[in-house]
Amino acid sequence: MSCGYGFIRHKIKSGGHTDRKRMLTLTSLGVDVFINKSKTKNQESFWNNYDLIIWSKNSSGYSDKRGMFLKEWGMAEIIPVNEQGLWKLPKRYVKYFK
Repeated sequence: MSCGYGFIRHKIKSGGHTDRKRMLTLTSLGVDVFINKSKTKNQESFWNNYDLIIWSKNSSGYSDKRGMFLKEWGMAEIIPVNEQGLWKLPKRYVKYFK
């Protein structure tokens, strides 16, 4: 199902059955919309080359391998682009498109 923001909702196929877990598949336009809509005081998203970085404020980022310092410590989730030129976000980020 394609929507105006440049993303596609779909079910993941695994082992011959449809998994209930949903992913959000974004084009580059969809990623730009996500970056603008997801900015809060505890979360920030930005481009790093072709990867989408989602940074969340978290003091334990100081000692975690996913830790990143961006004005203060937080945890970074890296969403790489796939072979089709799309980014697959976990379903917890769907709320930013409603």
